Amino acid sequence: MEEVVTRIEEVVLVVANQDEAVSLYEDLFGFKFDLSWDMPMYDMHVKSARVGETQFQIVGSTNPAPDAFINRFIRDRGEGIHHIAFSVKNLDETVARLKQKGAQIIPGEGFHFVHPKSTHGLLIELLGQ
Repeated sequence: MEEVVTRIEEVVLVVANQDEAVSLYEDLFGFKFDLSWDMPMYDMHVKSARVGETQFQIVGSTNPAPDAFINRFIRDRGEGIHHIAFSVKNLDETVARLKQKGAQIIPGEGFHFVHPKSTHGLLIELLGQ
């Protein structure tokens, strides 16, 4: 079979205390979190460090409400990996192929997610090149 994934684009960690987690990873591994941005539609703030060609992102909630997206995720699953993003050669072809194989796809705009029920519990984001 031809290679579909060209690289791991990002690994995303969700945490209750973003500043504490960033400090820990900087101290333990020397990561430099030199990019950050807000995603208001999900009530989250992202801090990102480049590790080789991969972004390692630590995400924290900007909304203290217990039912906010990140807080609910942590409550239900605990802190840890939220998802891994793969860059793929052809996003539309990859999504069509995965659907043919029975994978559940969560559509996005310019990206798609593969539901964790289809991948042994791992949420995978697919990004085109």
